[in-house]
Amino acid sequence: MRSTTSLPRSRRGLSDAVDRHWFRLLLGGSALVVGVVTLLQFWAAPFYINKDSALFQHAGWSILNGAELYVDIWDLKPPLIYFVTVVLAAVSFGDMAVLHVLSVIVAVAAVVAGITLVGVLTHRLTDDGVAAILAAGSMLVLTSLYGFPYAGIRPKYLAFCCGVGALVLAVDDRPFVAGGVGAMAAGFWQLGAPIALLVVGMSAQRGGWDGLWRAIGGGATVTVLTVVPFVAQGNAVPLFVETVLAPLYGVEGYTIVGRLLRFVIEIGYGVAIVPLAVAGWGLAVADRDHWWVAVGGGLYLFQLFLEFQGAIELVLLFVFLAVGVGLLVAEWSRPSSRAVIAGCVVLLIVTSGYWNLHGVVGESPEPPGRAAIDAEYDRWEVPKYDSLPDDPEGWPSMETIYWEKRQPDQCHYRLGLKQQYFEQETGGSLYKSTCGQWPFAEPPAEWLAGAVLPG
Repeated sequence: MRSTTSLPRSRRGLSDAVDRHWFRLLLGGSALVVGVVTLLQFWAAPFYINKDSALFQHAGWSILNGAELYVDIWDLKPPLIYFVTVVLAAVSFGDMAVLHVLSVIVAVAAVVAGITLVGVLTHRLTDDGVAAILAAGSMLVLTSLYGFPYAGIRPKYLAFCCGVGALVLAVDDRPFVAGGVGAMAAGFWQLGAPIALLVVGMSAQRGGWDGLWRAIGGGATVTVLTVVPFVAQGNAVPLFVETVLAPLYGVEGYTIVGRLLRFVIEIGYGVAIVPLAVAGWGLAVADRDHWWVAVGGGLYLFQLFLEFQGAIELVLLFVFLAVGVGLLVAEWSRPSSRAVIAGCVVLLIVTSGYWNLHGVVGESPEPPGRAAIDAEYDRWEVPKYDSLPDDPEGWPSMETIYWEKRQPDQCHYRLGLKQQYFEQETGGSLYKSTCGQWPFAEPPAEWLAGAVLPG
């Protein structure tokens, strides 16, 4: 008896098969890549934890045991990541190894969901399964997105998932929920705010004044629910000081050439995805319904000159780069043209992975050109800050604090350059048991009025 199913025998047949089964391929492929890489990394370095992840996870446990966020624990990240880690700490019953494993699982789930949603978003715009697959695949050019979840939870993973989800909901004409999920992206990471604003603009375009107010209402609802616990505790000022003022003070010094070279260093050969995406942005501008793809991409390109400490901070830029690639694929309907773009995306995924992971796997040689770019970057690099206070002596590492379940006497126990610079510039100290004090002589209301109102 002959089988009713057969493998595609032509490019057109393959393209049609992908178009029919795009979602299963998308979800299964992203889960396979992120899951396998995470397992391999975890196997190579069991229970390794990044110092930032250690702070987020330890703080969840610490808050569960009576600590107050932004008072006993200084951090410039918005609070939603701690809502998540408090829940994870509760279900791990104080076992830090279990808490770490659960945090890794949540990180993997957020990344897989985000990559899948990039494909879903592209399919909503193009009704093209191949375009959806290649757009989602373009996210894998950002190696740290799938290569680092084994080290613990990070708010950028969840901001990525929520940000793309908000865009999908806006395209689906669900403005209230889209506004709320967009606000959640900003509640995990301040740089999720541009997506929240884009969602408002998209909702206004698609639904007029009703869509506009529904999106604003959704965002306002999530914002109020996030802030109310801090107001109730009397900690609204610490929340504002550490998540709004401190990041504004902490913008690092750089040169334009140095920052562009840093972009190349972080992405490697994957920078070639940019011209493909920009071509897709041009198509988005021509189609007025998709203007937000180009606007979002432009906003997040500008982010390079505001906040850029590592490759993962490019994750929201890559959302718009990936959708741009998807729009380009949808425009080029010939199978031969699509095969060329597909080949380029696969090549960039592989070469970017080699660029960033060559030292992790065996004794592989350094990628060609890397040493020259590193040397040129060193020539253009400038100090991040003019001066910084000395690091306190004898303070334990964040990893030690995490695994030994310590609750330090100082609120500045995860020392970062931004918080050191902020305390220095506002006359504060690293040696204090509670943080979040208002740093200016004027009361908060008067200071805000003077900062916002002219004259």
